[in-house]
Amino acid sequence: MIEIASHEAPRVAEKPLLRGVSHEIAAVIGLAAWLALAILAPSARARGAANVYGASLFALFAVSALYHRPTWPPRARRWMRRLDHSAIFLLIAGTYTPFCLVLGGARGDALLAIAWGGAALGILQSVLWVRAPKPLIAAVYVLLGWVILPVMPALLARLGPGAVALLGAGGIAYSLGAVVYAARRPDPFPRVFGYHEIFHALVVVAAGLHLAVTTRAILAL
Repeated sequence: MIEIASHEAPRVAEKPLLRGVSHEIAAVIGLAAWLALAILAPSARARGAANVYGASLFALFAVSALYHRPTWPPRARRWMRRLDHSAIFLLIAGTYTPFCLVLGGARGDALLAIAWGGAALGILQSVLWVRAPKPLIAAVYVLLGWVILPVMPALLARLGPGAVALLGAGGIAYSLGAVVYAARRPDPFPRVFGYHEIFHALVVVAAGLHLAVTTRAILAL
């Protein structure tokens, strides 16, 4: 990445060797999962949910890999950062979609509106305020991600305790990743695998857990 320190000439900052690698691999898996879910979907409603979720999952990892793997010039890097942060909000709303459809009725519609409305506001913030403080960004991700808490009992009744446990575990992994992202700690091997790689790894774990439970929700539609 290119960084400009105050009162100094531009310099090239060293990027960790594994920056973006986990998301590059996850993008391929995400694409395969998207196609499989669309094929296995038992109804048109389920297929729609599969396509929304699958597209958002693939977009998150593909955009992240495109952002983090190359070394972009400063202006292009700012635009890639906008896309990267926007894709996170897109995945949050995309993941909500199948569960909102499983809930159905006014409750499902309200949650769907909150998820996509919040994601739209988050994307707007990502585009217009590209240098927002990391703790603020992380807090917004976590808050939007846990809006689902009030409907957990209804999801428990529809999908069972195993599915809800996976949903909660994924949420915890995402939240831990947000804490690492905001704190920039731990940073074990800055030249190879630093704090950002730990954040990325936790995102992959969380997305994998949510993929399992989202598959259950889509097949239930």
